Amino acid sequence: MAPSGIILEPNEKVILATRPLFLWEPLVIIDILLLVLALYFTSTQPTLMVLFLAVFVLLTIWLVVQWIPWSARWYVLTDRRVITKRGVLNRTQAALLLDRVQDASISHPFPLSMLRDYGVLHLESAGEHAQERLEGGTHELAMTGSTKFYQALTDAQTPN
Repeated sequence: MAPSGIILEPNEKVILATRPLFLWEPLVIIDILLLVLALYFTSTQPTLMVLFLAVFVLLTIWLVVQWIPWSARWYVLTDRRVITKRGVLNRTQAALLLDRVQDASISHPFPLSMLRDYGVLHLESAGEHAQERLEGGTHELAMTGSTKFYQALTDAQTPN
């Protein structure tokens, strides 16, 4: 199933869709802990309550501001193309045909590679200005599930 807003060609099938890495879960746990601490210190130490509440509010705002653009960013592999989608208000979709991909490699930077199979997919493509079409001038896609994406990409490029 394609993420919402992805424009597919007729009879084009989505093989895999993934996103960049955003470790929001531990931050949400810390945020909840800050709220619990603020409530705990409400009657005993109002200064600590205000401090924990202020940090809670700031972290909540930061999380929302970071989460909104992350939730709109996708890397999609179809049976014909590699598609990137980004943007909340100004939406951009760029695609690279699989038959234009001349070389694909993957790197796993330590220690992030240990989290959700984070990696950077490097694509080299044929044609003039082909690199600019994908990801605003870069041909490196930093994503979670990178090994699975790379394997699916190489399988899609290999003739049956």
